[in-house]
Amino acid sequence: MTASRGQANLPALAVALLLVGTSVGVAVALAGGAFVAADTEPRDTRLASSLAERLVAADGPLSVRANVLSRDAVENVSRAVCPGDADCRVRLDGETVAARGDPERGETVRRVVLAADAEWRTLDSALSGADAVTLPRRTANATVRLDPPTGTRVTTVRANGRVVLHDPDGLDGRYDLALSRYDTVTLALDANRDLGAQTLTVDYRVETTSKAVLAVTVDA
Repeated sequence: MTASRGQANLPALAVALLLVGTSVGVAVALAGGAFVAADTEPRDTRLASSLAERLVAADGPLSVRANVLSRDAVENVSRAVCPGDADCRVRLDGETVAARGDPERGETVRRVVLAADAEWRTLDSALSGADAVTLPRRTANATVRLDPPTGTRVTTVRANGRVVLHDPDGLDGRYDLALSRYDTVTLALDANRDLGAQTLTVDYRVETTSKAVLAVTVDA
């Protein structure tokens, strides 16, 4: 009787094995399909995202600092920014600034950025009795031009008390300064005698920014 019961269970075992095999096959097929879908779609997205990140990086070809694009650089960008041989398009606020090929079927990645316009202005300073001058707020870069009168020696230039230029033999000429854009900077001069009105001239960079959307489309 035991043998008969065992033989009776064989069909049930075969059906169970068949069901398990079918389930495994379906699971493998579904996983394979998901892998293919996941592997094919993101290629353009990855390339577009990588290019967008490079463009907004602090050392990117269009940046003045991280996530701040120079409008001047944007206006002069070339299609060489596109990755490899892929078709791509770079837009700022809907305006195409660089393109190669026809990326219409590609993927688009967008980044919110600041677009900066900059201009240089000149401050002709009639120095006060303290031999100091305060620059406009948010001045990050300045070029100092020193032309002391005959017999006058300027030895030190300070920015908010910090020494930025020093020469015991005297400073005379043109000097570029990197300043903190988060502070209002006062430049002070140390000299061996009173300075003339034309001793110091400062060229400073004024920057205005506005929000913009950078859109990068890539079709590889």
